Amino acid sequence: MFLIDSVADMTGKRDRDSLEVTVASVLFELLGSRRLAFWRTVEQGGMRRLHLRAGLRAGQPVAVSAPEADFDELPALDSRPEFRACFESGAPLRLSDSNNDMFCHVYPVSDDHEVIGLLEVGHDAYLNDEQERLVGGMLRIYRNYLAILDYGEHDELTGLLNRKTFESSFERMLSQDALPDMPALDIEWVGRRGTADPYSQHWIAVIDIDFFKRINDRFGHLYGDEVLLLLARLMRSTFRTSDKLFRFGGEEFVVLLGRMTPAAVNAVLERLRTAVEAFNFPQVGRVTISIGYACVPSGDMPSSAFDRADEALYFAKQNGRNRIQSYEILLARGAVKQKLDHSGDVELF
Repeated sequence: MFLIDSVADMTGKRDRDSLEVTVASVLFELLGSRRLAFWRTVEQGGMRRLHLRAGLRAGQPVAVSAPEADFDELPALDSRPEFRACFESGAPLRLSDSNNDMFCHVYPVSDDHEVIGLLEVGHDAYLNDEQERLVGGMLRIYRNYLAILDYGEHDELTGLLNRKTFESSFERMLSQDALPDMPALDIEWVGRRGTADPYSQHWIAVIDIDFFKRINDRFGHLYGDEVLLLLARLMRSTFRTSDKLFRFGGEEFVVLLGRMTPAAVNAVLERLRTAVEAFNFPQVGRVTISIGYACVPSGDMPSSAFDRADEALYFAKQNGRNRIQSYEILLARGAVKQKLDHSGDVELF
């Protein structure tokens, strides 16, 4: 009965973070393990690192790693040779931990296309055949349900998140501030949020391709689609793995950025703008983007935050394109008026 209830709990989740925590919790309880860790592999600039998504230890509640963990601080996949071997082979491994008198298994975690993570299980003895089948079955359920989530949450052309996932992602971003720090597990570095810069904030950016209609009219929609696809790739290579990237439709994109200082967010958006301007798009050649962005204070509403960033984008479009504008800076200059929320109260930021 517990197994059936557990599967029902898993398939009731609507986001990956909750799904991964549920998978880890269910397996930890069903196996009676001493330790269990659910790792996701993340890649940036050709380097793969390990991001602990959920970890449990006997006598300790579920611990979830901070989604804003800096990529450069995450442990490299190469730092764990047994993890790398499992990742590359796609086959489970058995290990022994003589320091902790524990027997360990490492399982590849896959989606429909490739290995995307690793499950580490520490036990008093090697798992028996029935327990191994249980782990394999739960990971297949995870893979199948992940495919359903991917189909419903991602833009078919670019692979970025789609517009209907924006509000829930926005709410999760703000709710992360209330998460407790992750307690330490008896494994190597697991990720930490550290001390936040007092000047750091959450941000939203709205990105629009300049003169995109001209591209479609001159070169055709096939090349227009390729521009959208290549821009999405440039976005992935520019932003952190923790930042949420959306295609809102047409040539409009949105980014939710975790805590950063005003100078840092301007720098990363400028890096994207210059990368796009310098990129040689096949057949089309030079393409530019305009960006508007705004800070997202605690308690903000998704529609209000989007409207502020969109107003900054509109200003950028009306004043030359191929540039970045901050709503807060424009407001301080008197270039835009204070936005009102839906209740008519003045928004604070």
